[in-house]
Amino acid sequence: MDDVIATEYDGCGLCFVGTRRLSRKTDKTNSPEKQQSQILRAVTSVGGHIIGWADDWEVSGATDPMTRPKLGPWLRGEMGPYSGTVAAAVDRIGRNVRCVLNTQALLTEQGRLIVTGDHDGIWDFSDPNQENDWMIKAWGSQMELRAIQKRNREETVRAREAGQPKQMPSYGYQYVRLVPMGKVDHVEIDPVAAEIIRNVAERILLDETGMITCATEAARLSRERTPSPSDRRAQLYGRKPKGSPWVARSVYEILTSEAALGYLMHGGRPVLGQDGRPMRLADPLWDQATHDALVAKTAPKRSGSRAPKSVHRLSGLSSCGNCGTGLYIVGRSGEVGYGCTGRVRMASR
Repeated sequence: MDDVIATEYDGCGLCFVGTRRLSRKTDKTNSPEKQQSQILRAVTSVGGHIIGWADDWEVSGATDPMTRPKLGPWLRGEMGPYSGTVAAAVDRIGRNVRCVLNTQALLTEQGRLIVTGDHDGIWDFSDPNQENDWMIKAWGSQMELRAIQKRNREETVRAREAGQPKQMPSYGYQYVRLVPMGKVDHVEIDPVAAEIIRNVAERILLDETGMITCATEAARLSRERTPSPSDRRAQLYGRKPKGSPWVARSVYEILTSEAALGYLMHGGRPVLGQDGRPMRLADPLWDQATHDALVAKTAPKRSGSRAPKSVHRLSGLSSCGNCGTGLYIVGRSGEVGYGCTGRVRMASR
């Protein structure tokens, strides 16, 4: 749909980038379609047209616009020429006063225009009245953000005291809702993820060579293209997986966390009920004895010998073509690559 609406840059001076943002894409009050309609009305009212869309979904309003995945590259001048940006409202640019003012100052210094659906015409920041109106809207957005954050904190405390899940489920579990997007009714084991992590736990516990570790298992799962915890969560919620690899730290935390015993967790520890016992949300992935064995087996070894960190292709074999330094794995989403630290090491000498 966006490709049909967007036109090519023609240098007319009114070639705008449409900016849409949602903390949660299911938010009905500022849905993508509603924001799109507001943006098109605003850009039409000033005689402009849209040449591209900077859609940042699942991005908090507290995020600096310069670092947003889609809007950031435009602001940094990495996406080619454009005349300015248009948003449904000032709060879609950001909910932090400092970031909103900095973004406005940056675009103004670059000679670019700003249009929002909650303001008539193009913003003219040489007019003190419009400048004040911009700051008032930015301040109001921040006040709303603070109120949202306060409500979320209070709800998290209430849910924890009531023994209800609030944050995302631990790997191996899934939330069950009686109606789509409704409240969580209960937590149950995710059979797909549970089978994967139980297999990892069994391989590590049965290993007598010391060569199967959290790092080697993370590399194996990545090679086999097993969905990582974040990708599995995306699958459960009907989103497209990003292809992110497994990392050793994630494997270690899943294996050693008491969340695998089905407990409600906070701050890395089980939440205790009024009886002084941990609150249980679901059936455990394994028993207490297995948990204790995993903690002991994955604990750091001080024997003087080391197990291999990973078994990625070219691990320990590849070297930089310029300086000869061994390469290391880089990248956390999609395909991994190889990097060199030689330049940094030489600079520190």
